[in-house]
Amino acid sequence: MKNTFTVPYFNAVENVLKRIEETQGGAMEKAARAVAASLENDGILHTFGCGHSASVALEPFHRSGCFAAADAVLDPGLMFQSGAHAGTAFERLEGYAVAVLARHTFKPQDVLLVVSNSGRNPAGVDAVRYARERGVTAIAITAAGAHTQSKSRHSSGLLLKDAADIVLDNCCSANETALELGGVELAPVSTVASSALLHAVLYRAAEILHEKGLELPVYRSSNAGGDEHNTRLAQRYAGRIKHLD
Repeated sequence: MKNTFTVPYFNAVENVLKRIEETQGGAMEKAARAVAASLENDGILHTFGCGHSASVALEPFHRSGCFAAADAVLDPGLMFQSGAHAGTAFERLEGYAVAVLARHTFKPQDVLLVVSNSGRNPAGVDAVRYARERGVTAIAITAAGAHTQSKSRHSSGLLLKDAADIVLDNCCSANETALELGGVELAPVSTVASSALLHAVLYRAAEILHEKGLELPVYRSSNAGGDEHNTRLAQRYAGRIKHLD
């Protein structure tokens, strides 16, 4: 007997990923080349997100199969540990993200990737502007197509998609959902879509480095014999990635 319980959501995810594949190829290639160039020049990939977008920013950090040069910008206030309502307020508080980012080291050869479905709030815009002021390439993952009429909450009037150097549209709805029942929108898909975008870009960056015959500084699973390998990689970036120790 066919189990149909999860089929609608799986189909919705497939549809979003298909739209991304059909429309974002050029932007993904541009982002991958920026990441590859950064890593080739001993740069760091910084990732930033608030609320649920923070889970996407956390995806490549200290993870098996991902570059060791990943620095997730983690802040309890923006990640709901101080309370979901407080986290929302901090994300909307202009200047708060700047204080968080100031605790990380940014160099011109680095890349910052900022994740926000709406791209309306000051935290994401502040993060991009902070990076670009330091010569760092800023990549955004956002629902750019769904927020063409949205109003920024930043004093500059900028949305994340307007502030970043490279924009990756996760092709999600403004409400982040993909299904509907009786007029109620359900089944958030933005985290899945944004994570897929991120990993597609990182894999393509690895391909570019591999094609040049360069080393791929990628972590292995610590649960499958990777401890010694991972320790060597971590030592390479000691002092440059804030939350390693």
